[in-house]
Amino acid sequence: MAEKKLKLETIDFYAPRFDVEIEGKKIPYTISKIIKEVRVEEVKNLASRFSIIVNDEYDTKKGEFKGLAEDSIFEEGNKVTIKMGYGSKKLPTMLIGRIDELESNFFSGDAPTLTLSGFDFSCEFRKPSKAGPPFPKMSYSKIVEEIAKKYKFPFEIEHTEKLDKVISKKNDISDYKFIMELAKKCSREFGIDRKTLYFIKSQADKDEIVTLEWGKHLISFNPRMRLSALYSKVEVRGHNSNDPKKPISGTANPGDESIKDEKGKTGSQIANELCPESTKVVTVERAIDNKQAKEIALSIFNKASDTLFTGSGECIGIPQIKPQVAIRIENVGKRFCGKYYVESATHVINDSGYRTNFKVYKNSVTEECK
Repeated sequence: MAEKKLKLETIDFYAPRFDVEIEGKKIPYTISKIIKEVRVEEVKNLASRFSIIVNDEYDTKKGEFKGLAEDSIFEEGNKVTIKMGYGSKKLPTMLIGRIDELESNFFSGDAPTLTLSGFDFSCEFRKPSKAGPPFPKMSYSKIVEEIAKKYKFPFEIEHTEKLDKVISKKNDISDYKFIMELAKKCSREFGIDRKTLYFIKSQADKDEIVTLEWGKHLISFNPRMRLSALYSKVEVRGHNSNDPKKPISGTANPGDESIKDEKGKTGSQIANELCPESTKVVTVERAIDNKQAKEIALSIFNKASDTLFTGSGECIGIPQIKPQVAIRIENVGKRFCGKYYVESATHVINDSGYRTNFKVYKNSVTEECK
């Protein structure tokens, strides 16, 4: 999950390009030249989506495209690999998926277009499925590893202690949602990083991969600060079957966020100053212990604090910007600058060049900004 910091001054932004492979073969120039637009959309905790718009001549008498848009290479179900970047260097892979949809648009006085779209291969992983056999005497990390192997995903998984005697997946929920529930119980980050499934400890010290300055590489930025969803404290309570007089409890206190700026104030610390009674109490029915109650409280706490700052922006195309990486925004005022985490990213190459649109969040206020 570690990402190298980018030096934007070394990138030739004047030569954007893409590569599209279908069924393992790079499409030839005769086909790539009629591609009007390539788009990849990545959203945290959702399947990545792609679309390719083909602009080809159309024979109105025969009722078919004259060129290559009718080629079998564009058939539904075909495997697609999309790469984006600049110049003659090796392009990073943005998505591997399959064609799920075909759509045409016919315009008066203009050539019709054919749009191919689909999702990455994690789409199947996210569909509801039947409950399987329980997982007795297995740690959460081992369960995630077994599921990753079932779908043939490369994985990066950090060991967790066993927290439940027997763990079962409920009927009609996806394996993805099942792992998300496990991640919340043990404060793990879970997701699919384009090709690799990860289930790891929260990377609180994650460095920014790039600094974007408004007026230079940052084309637009629309940040927002909101206090209404913050908690000063979260307490999780549960029944103690071994000693009913001593209920299970776990608490997340101001400043306990997994990710925080040591030089600033987190959302919970601000909430504690302005409204110290803004405490959320959660009661769980299933059997837990104090450690697990604390992990659940931290998960709720982190999610609430991540709403302190949110924003959306557009910059020159940077393929390394993707969900869960950190970026730094500068030259937007002391209140809104600083380190943000990416919630979603959309990469587009068309006649206008290569642009990246993104949504971000952060959970703290810092004073050290430009």
